[in-house]
Formats: sequence, C-alpha cells, structure tokens
Amino acid sequence: MPSKKSVKASQIKSSPKSSKSRSPQTMNNFDVENFQQKIKMTTPLSLNNREETYSSLKNGIVLNIIGGIVAIIINVNALVWLNKLETIKCECSGHWMREYIKYYLYVAIPVFIINLIIYLYAFAANDYSVLLSNNNPVMSIYRGFVGIVSLFGFVNIFIAIIFINKLKEINC
Repeated sequence: MPSKKSVKASQIKSSPKSSKSRSPQTMNNFDVENFQQKIKMTTPLSLNNREETYSSLKNGIVLNIIGGIVAIIINVNALVWLNKLETIKCECSGHWMREYIKYYLYVAIPVFIINLIIYLYAFAANDYSVLLSNNNPVMSIYRGFVGIVSLFGFVNIFIAIIFINKLKEINC
C-alpha cells in the first residue's frame, strides 16, 4: 500500500494544473478549484450571484415592511370599528362572528407588529440570518405559531365577508 506522501505526490504529478505551486493540504483527494467551479454551476448562492440574491432578499424585506405596516393599519381600523359597534350597543351586530373577528385581531395585531420588528431589524442591521436561520428554536416555535395564526386568518377573511354582508342586508 502506498504511503500518503506518495499518493499526494502522484496526484500532483498526474493532474494537469497551472504553474502555481500547491501545498499537499490543498490537494486532499480533489482539486479545490475544480470543486469550487462545480459548486458555482450547481448552487443558486454561488459567489457570482450572491450580491444579486442579497439584493432581491433586501427588496423582499422592504415589501414585507410595507405590507406589515398596511396590515397593521387595516387591522387596527377593523378593531376600532368592532369596538365602536360594541360601545354604541348595536344589537344587530351582536353575533358570534363579531367576537371571532375581534379576538382574532387581538392575536393577529401583535403578530404583525413582531413581524414588522423582525423585518425592520433585518433591514436596518443588514443581517438576514434572523430570517434564514433554521437553527434557532425560538424562531422555529414562532414560525409555527405564525402558521397557525395564518390558518385562522384565512377563516377570518371568510367570516368577515359574511359578517359585513349580513350587516348590509339588515341595514345596520
């Protein structure tokens, strides 16, 4: 069996390389430059388009910030409207749908605010690891919670449409 030195020497001799001298540490069983070129061709986050990826990620963060602000404004206005219906003691709006929408908004508005804070941090600090990290258990739990809130959000959309149509039918 050949020794490690003879294998490395044979690899260096048999591989067509440029005139650069390479240490044995860079030639462990494969050519580093060829490997890096293969990685560049097969991965979307290669060194050539990393700046483009970060640019598109930053644009996505800006859109999420704008969307978060709009969502907070809409949901706060909906909550104010529902509370107004309660304070004027509107009998025709006293329905389980109003209660569902109100309690959903009590949960959704803080979630929107937390998301806005996370995206503002990522944008201001230019740190996308908080958004891309799957290793943080707190963020994993939070993402699961946001997923559940989103499911209730889809239900909330249908209930809100039915509730508003019901109020229009009875001219409330």
